[in-house]
Amino acid sequence: MADSLGNEEYSEDESKILLRKGFKAFYKFSNQFADLSFVTGKHVTGSNCDQKFTSSMPNGLIYSPNFFRSHPINASCKYIFEGLNDHHNLESIKLNFYLIDVRLSTLRNICNENSVSYFVVYGSDQTKSKYCFNRLTKEPREIKSDGSHLTLVFNSINVDRFTPSNFKASYSFYTEFGIQGTRVYQNRTCLFTYNSESVMYGTINSPRYPHNYPLSIRCTYIFDISSSNQRILFSFIDFKLGQSDEKSCSKHKDNLSVYGTKEYPEYLISNGRYDNYEKDFRQSWTLLNRYCGNSVPPPVITAENTKKVVLTFYSDHENYEKGFSLDYDYLILRECKYHYYANDVVKYGQIIIDRQFESNYYCDWYIKSENGKSILLSFNKDNIDDKISNQFVIRIYEMNDHSIRSNQLLSDLNSDYMIDLSEEKRQDESGTTNSFVPKFEYTLDSSTKNFILDSSFIKIQLVIGKSTRLNDGKLILNWITASKAVENKCKSNEFMCNQTKYCIDSTFYCDKIEHCPNDFSDEPDKCK
Repeated sequence: MADSLGNEEYSEDESKILLRKGFKAFYKFSNQFADLSFVTGKHVTGSNCDQKFTSSMPNGLIYSPNFFRSHPINASCKYIFEGLNDHHNLESIKLNFYLIDVRLSTLRNICNENSVSYFVVYGSDQTKSKYCFNRLTKEPREIKSDGSHLTLVFNSINVDRFTPSNFKASYSFYTEFGIQGTRVYQNRTCLFTYNSESVMYGTINSPRYPHNYPLSIRCTYIFDISSSNQRILFSFIDFKLGQSDEKSCSKHKDNLSVYGTKEYPEYLISNGRYDNYEKDFRQSWTLLNRYCGNSVPPPVITAENTKKVVLTFYSDHENYEKGFSLDYDYLILRECKYHYYANDVVKYGQIIIDRQFESNYYCDWYIKSENGKSILLSFNKDNIDDKISNQFVIRIYEMNDHSIRSNQLLSDLNSDYMIDLSEEKRQDESGTTNSFVPKFEYTLDSSTKNFILDSSFIKIQLVIGKSTRLNDGKLILNWITASKAVENKCKSNEFMCNQTKYCIDSTFYCDKIEHCPNDFSDEPDKCK
């Protein structure tokens, strides 16, 4: 319906018209209200001048409310930074102050009773003040959050107009791995370097340890060995990478791998760049071991003349766990090396490991059978504490003549490929024994105490981890030479082990040491 002027008319119920009461508002002019032109984040609705920042805008600048004005604003403003914190991400915040001109207007404490301008920076724990300052020269230019949240409170209430009250700072969100070391990049690349010229010992861990590590992440820890008389000892503290088959540890599941290397090509480290480290570095690294599961691994010592050691941690996209923590120590090379030569006259030997082998100790014994016979090993514990089993290990390597002369890493084969092969296939592919992957490992809680080595040249390596003592106990390692029976027959002066069909010298029969693996047929009941 329209009137004579063409205006539309609406007919409504009078009761509905009475419900339209309009609005009522209060207003106030005050110097406590901030001009929001200084806001670079997202203004918090309902607040005077609070603003919030997230990693969707990973970096930027923040200013005091009066930065673009000639006199201070009588207000208290919050700058709230919230980083990601979930199964995939752990972000931290970094502030860099370029200008702080906040001066005292009274003689009182700068954080007391809102009497002057001041900063207070809070971390994730909102009840604990981290910094309270008013001088750039007295505080660090850079502030990093302890977690994924940081709140900066800038107060200028009760400040007279003649007292300076300005600041300018930059902020940035970055991925926080919670790993000690020199971080190569500040982006999401988890790459850290270590050098004995700066730090001789320390601790490394999986990302976010002791909290669960993220899914689908790879971290690389590169250790430089600056001197030829140094080796690195890794002693594991904690290890939880999920329920997996530790005997068939796959590189496609959560794992920690240890590599010994030759030197980087020079172009990879020129100007501190590691851009192509993974692609090119694979051509010169040798896998020493790979660890999975939840058992704490025994300590690891690097080989002589190793230039670099690389640890890589990998997690898949399926499960996450607490992770690992380990100590590293750069050790001065010790002269603890013994050589035994077996022949038709010398057919056996004994190695006694007792309390003289102190913490952070390692020693190598080389045994070579000059007549080409195999070597049988047997271990006997005497009052030794099994509780230190994860800090005590004996590794047994099959060697070749070149490895003892050079003491260098020999295999340039792709170790990720080689580790997945059986020992027989590994020798077929390489044409020689990989002398840097142990044939056997013996720990104090090992159920197996006898080993057969078909090689006539072996290395026995003892590694004792950090803060470990053997006290009054000892471990006795006996070795003898043996040969396979021919047509199930041994020589007249030899005894044949029932199960393995190895021929040992008859003098080892009933000598109170179980030499024959598996059946111990050389020590029958009648010997007792």
